[in-house]
Amino acid sequence: MSDIDLAQVRDALIAAGVTGPHRSHARHSSVAKIHALLEGDPDATFGLSMSGDHSRADVLRFMAQLTGCSPDVEDVDHQDVIDPDRTVEGIVTAAQRLRDAAATGASILIATGHPTGLLEHNSRLADVYTKAGGKILRLREGETFPYKGREREVRYVGGVGVLADWGSLRHTHKSDAMEALLEAEPWPDLVFADHGFAGAAIERGIPTIAIMDVNDHALAVAWGEGRDVTIIPMDDNRRPRVYEPVWRTFGAVILGGAAPSLRGENPS
Repeated sequence: MSDIDLAQVRDALIAAGVTGPHRSHARHSSVAKIHALLEGDPDATFGLSMSGDHSRADVLRFMAQLTGCSPDVEDVDHQDVIDPDRTVEGIVTAAQRLRDAAATGASILIATGHPTGLLEHNSRLADVYTKAGGKILRLREGETFPYKGREREVRYVGGVGVLADWGSLRHTHKSDAMEALLEAEPWPDLVFADHGFAGAAIERGIPTIAIMDVNDHALAVAWGEGRDVTIIPMDDNRRPRVYEPVWRTFGAVILGGAAPSLRGENPS
C-alpha cells in the first residue's frame, strides 16, 4: 500500500494551479482553438487524424468527460476548470499502467513539448521507471532531422526527449519531432508524452499516456474515439517544482505497488 495521501496531493495541485480553476488559458481562447483542430491546423491536431466528422460540440463533450469543464460551446465567459478528482484519478491510473509495464521490462519513450514545465517531472518519472525494471528508449539520439527549414534534433535530458535547436530546448505542439523519432526502430512498448509527441504515437497505435491541458483537444478526441491512450488532465506548464506531488505519486505506485483512490477504495 502506498504512503501517499491523495487528498493532500489533490489539495497541493489545486493550490499550485495544476488542477482546479485554470490559470493559464482563458475559456474563450480554449474553446476557439477547437476551430483550429477541425480545420486541420498542425499546432492543434498533434499529428492525429480523426475517424469521425466531429462538431465543436462533440469535441467539447469529450473534453468535458475528461476534465469536468462545461460542455457548452457558447459558455465562454467564465474561468475554465479541471476537476481535481479527475486529475488525481488520471495520475493513479497512469501510474498503475506504468507499474505493470515496468514489471515486464517494457520499453518506454518519454518526451515533452513543454520543457519549461514538465521536463523535471518527466525526468523523475524516467528514473522511477528504470528502478522498477523498465527500459528507457532514446530513439535517434545524436541525429538531426529537417524541421521548419533547418536541422534540429531531439535531445534527451534525464531520459526525456525534447526538441532542441542547438543550445535551446523548444516548446512545440507539432508532431514533426516525434514522427522523425518513429522513423527509427524498435518502437517503444509505451509512450509518456504530451502535445505532438503523444499525438504521433497514438496515431501509430503505440499505447500512450498523455498529459492533456484544457486546450489540447486532439488528445480528447483520440480518447473519445477509443484509441489506446490514458489521459492525465492537468495544466502542462506551471513552474516545474509544483509537479512534485505528481511525481511522488508515480513513484509510490510504481515502486510501492498499490495506491489508494481518492475515495478510499483500492483500484488496483
